[in-house]
Amino acid sequence: MMNPCNAYILTFIITAIWDVVLRKMSENFERLPTFFQFDFVRYLQPYFHKHTLLAAALIAGFVGSTTQVIILQLHPFPTTQKTLLSFMLTTFIVSALYGFLIKFSGLFPHLVETYYKNLGTPRSMYLDGVSGIIVQTTMLGIYQIMNKK
Repeated sequence: MMNPCNAYILTFIITAIWDVVLRKMSENFERLPTFFQFDFVRYLQPYFHKHTLLAAALIAGFVGSTTQVIILQLHPFPTTQKTLLSFMLTTFIVSALYGFLIKFSGLFPHLVETYYKNLGTPRSMYLDGVSGIIVQTTMLGIYQIMNKK
């Protein structure tokens, strides 16, 4: 089982790195293969214009790690296939709902004015949930690799 503090730190790092990947995709949107030209990536362009690479990555890392705090309070780190499924479901729901905290806290006005405004509520909830799943899958993969040593 992963120590919660390690999970928060690893989540911060993974989320920040995925944010850099999304930034690079949005900056090179026209050069991406058509398969990767998702409209939500384009919607990130004005947000990334307002923040430096480091600032946006730090914001994403903060959001990811604070979301992980809530997730791990509701569900322990998965140890079996059965708990993996419920962990991922919890992750999706908490991540989808966390967008409301982002919107209503007033802490992330550029994200709300650009990305969330263009997506609308249902789509932003879905994509936030998927984002949580991507981060957890990455973290669980790293955890598996670290435990095979």
